[in-house]
Amino acid sequence: MKIIENKYNWNGNLTKRNKTNYIILHHMAGYGSANDIHRIHLNQGWTGIGYHYFIRKDGSIYTGRPIDMVGAHTSDYNSQAVGICFEGNYEADTIMPDIQKKSGQELITYLKGIYPKAQVKKHKDFNATACPGKNFPFDEIKKGVVITINTTNQELTNTNDIVWELNKRGIITNPSLWLKKCIPESNAYWLARKAVNMTKDAVRATKLESVNDIVWELNHRGILTNKTLWLSLLNQDKDLYWLAYKVANMTGNR
Repeated sequence: MKIIENKYNWNGNLTKRNKTNYIILHHMAGYGSANDIHRIHLNQGWTGIGYHYFIRKDGSIYTGRPIDMVGAHTSDYNSQAVGICFEGNYEADTIMPDIQKKSGQELITYLKGIYPKAQVKKHKDFNATACPGKNFPFDEIKKGVVITINTTNQELTNTNDIVWELNKRGIITNPSLWLKKCIPESNAYWLARKAVNMTKDAVRATKLESVNDIVWELNHRGILTNKTLWLSLLNQDKDLYWLAYKVANMTGNR
């Protein structure tokens, strides 16, 4: 899953959200881009786009308001909810494209990793509206993606699969943290992907433990290229150090 970072000029200041009890799903009741919604909401006198994420018909996912800020999408519940909007009018559109549905499922899984206690709801569960439409595939999207465990030699590439497999093996202990860390950070994703696709028993006879040794070993293998950056990252981030340690001390690919 790739989330496209959109930049907006806000009409005023945003307010930080202190709790997240709900993930609320909407439809656009029309067609266009996240920037189109931003312009519409600005014209209504709002701070800007009220949703935190926008999913287009082609499956592309765009950021709206920062995830930890109060949105403007569900009256009386904005201070405790993340809002996701789907392009289309699912009162009239009878079928959601599979690629848009899949992106919705992946985004739900991602957000549930961050907010595990949040309930997934429809806009009309809270306000007098038809949103997200009678044809919106709510039950399918709500369940998210099925987390699979790698039992074959097929390489894992999906971020959710990678994170949950590493958690199952005990290499990482905080899946929510790693879902947030791996998706926006390509280096962290690549390191996690390397770790999960190496066998558990392919380890070095002599363990590499120092940050310098680990970074130079991973650079030698072509797993990372910017040694200066990674020396700094591993010294500051114990979770990233542990993952790099695991990769550096594995000697063979599946």
